[in-house]
Amino acid sequence: MIQDRAGQMVVFFTLVQAGSFTAAARQLGVSTSHVSKQLGALEAELNLQLVQRTTRSFNLTEAGQRFLGYCEHVVTAVRDADAIMDDARDEVAGVLRLGLSQSFGTMHVIPAIEQLRRQYPELHVEVSLFDHKANMLEDGIDLWITNHERIPDGYVAQRLADSRFVVVASPDYLINHALPHHPDDLVEHNCLTYRSRERNYCRWSFKKQEEELFVTVAGNYRVDLAEAVRDAAISGWGVAYLASYLLTDEFREGKLIQLLPDWQANQTMPFYAVYPSRKHLPRKISAVIEYFKQHIGDTPYWDSALKPLVKF
Repeated sequence: MIQDRAGQMVVFFTLVQAGSFTAAARQLGVSTSHVSKQLGALEAELNLQLVQRTTRSFNLTEAGQRFLGYCEHVVTAVRDADAIMDDARDEVAGVLRLGLSQSFGTMHVIPAIEQLRRQYPELHVEVSLFDHKANMLEDGIDLWITNHERIPDGYVAQRLADSRFVVVASPDYLINHALPHHPDDLVEHNCLTYRSRERNYCRWSFKKQEEELFVTVAGNYRVDLAEAVRDAAISGWGVAYLASYLLTDEFREGKLIQLLPDWQANQTMPFYAVYPSRKHLPRKISAVIEYFKQHIGDTPYWDSALKPLVKF
């Protein structure tokens, strides 16, 4: 029957997108055996082999590749229908599964969720914090706020904000080390760096009028959490090249000093709201994106909070 075929097509599409029977079952909220049985029934009804299975994975056959496009149309139609009905009700309600870059999410998104909940009391927010590139379908993420620039195919990225960078050190560090006057002087300093599976910030960029240069720095502390770089700088361990969103009152309270004020740290970190591409965006997603755009502001509020800067 047509309703059985539609359900099987959704299972097949989810299986391909998730990449494994286990991940598809988790995404659909069913057992792995149910996914396998639905696929088998679909292949039997079509009298075609859609996938070639191995012990650990599967590959699409040529027929499977062709059939996948039709399944995508079915899934897209269902999602668009849901979004249209959401708009018709003009409600921001239901569960929103929100994925967040860890540092940015902890400092600037999670503190704003309480006001979001007051504005939309029927909205229930589930948060996941991570810094890896998300598989939004497999992870069940509706909206991903991230600084990753390599956005998966089939997804849309709306720019929320840009974070600038500053070069900083603590007064305690500067008491015992010569003040750098030029970016090249940083090679003589203990520089604190961020490194993760996907990023390695040990090449710092600078600009002064029309002059641009890069300095490869080194030091005895490298960490994969941005706040840990900031905290190490506050503790006097060395010089840091920090995204401004990590800073609040550190300059005003004298915990950190801005270095090389005549040179601009020539790097920005954009943050995006990422969601699946579709004709009709669900009301809850569009409302949350607009909320965070207004919360952050055209000029990010964290940059306004950095002024006036204390310079050494």
